[in-house]
Amino acid sequence: MDLVARLKDNERNELFSETAAVKRMTPAVVEKDFWVTWTLGKIFINPALRPILKFKGGTSLSKVYGLIERFSEDIDLILNWEILTKEDPLMGRSKKKQIQLNEEIREAARVYIAEELLGVISESVEPICHCEVDKHDRNMLNLYYPKAFSDDYIRPEIRLEIGPLASWLPFDEHLIKSYAAEVFPHVFEKPECLVQVIKAERTFWEKATILHHEAHRPEGSIQPPRNSRHYYDMAQMAMSSVKVSALADLSILESVVEFKKRFYPRGWANYDLAKPGTLRLIPQGHVLESFKNDYKAMRNMIYGEYPEYSKILHVLAKLEDEINAL
Repeated sequence: MDLVARLKDNERNELFSETAAVKRMTPAVVEKDFWVTWTLGKIFINPALRPILKFKGGTSLSKVYGLIERFSEDIDLILNWEILTKEDPLMGRSKKKQIQLNEEIREAARVYIAEELLGVISESVEPICHCEVDKHDRNMLNLYYPKAFSDDYIRPEIRLEIGPLASWLPFDEHLIKSYAAEVFPHVFEKPECLVQVIKAERTFWEKATILHHEAHRPEGSIQPPRNSRHYYDMAQMAMSSVKVSALADLSILESVVEFKKRFYPRGWANYDLAKPGTLRLIPQGHVLESFKNDYKAMRNMIYGEYPEYSKILHVLAKLEDEINAL
């Protein structure tokens, strides 16, 4: 992929424009997808980074598993907490001590990101791109790439969202490629790169508990922007074989719920009810309206079939019934 990364700007832009025409996407999406894929390749080929980071989240559902037809522009990474603390975060302790340890690990991660990760990643991507710690979120690195195209819904940088309080298991290794490499593989000396990624079954239950959380969001509490992606992703997974394997392994759901309660406690989320019989996926009231409006704004990010929000709700209602009947 370095061959394309080092092309003259006009040559690379032509590649992205032609790919966009074939894929029926905007050139800005194709461009950013290339740099997201290139960045992942740089991370997981690096012997200093590969042992301490794992790829997760919505981007993995499209880039790795092909479960969604949504362009996901950021990279979610899990940082191994073993390099940050000698404590076992999963060991039994009081709620107060757990909250204290959680914050100690988060702060240790922020320091590690600034003092260690930033330098290693910068060395991997420079001089083509450059990386900075986000001014508002020290758990995030912003990677700036040679940008020629723009889109109202796409941020002009790649956000590396790095968090230590997440599970590595189960994970696997997969080859991925950019949209440009799919359409014009002959332009690339090596069209694929290898990543270590959390398995889709865990992401299925991660998304389900996010929707359960949102279904209990109290009146007056504002839903975060771009949250509609979780409903779309969940509906797409509900229509795939991953649903079957995820529903067959409820131990993953139990693990996800335990992580949420231990590391991201929120009373109104009612995580104790995130289990067969009482799990909720369908939003209500102001959350439903927020989802509807945000989903319209997300239209350009979906490059495949754009299901109406009513269809998404129908699929999720059916999935909710199926889970609660287990």
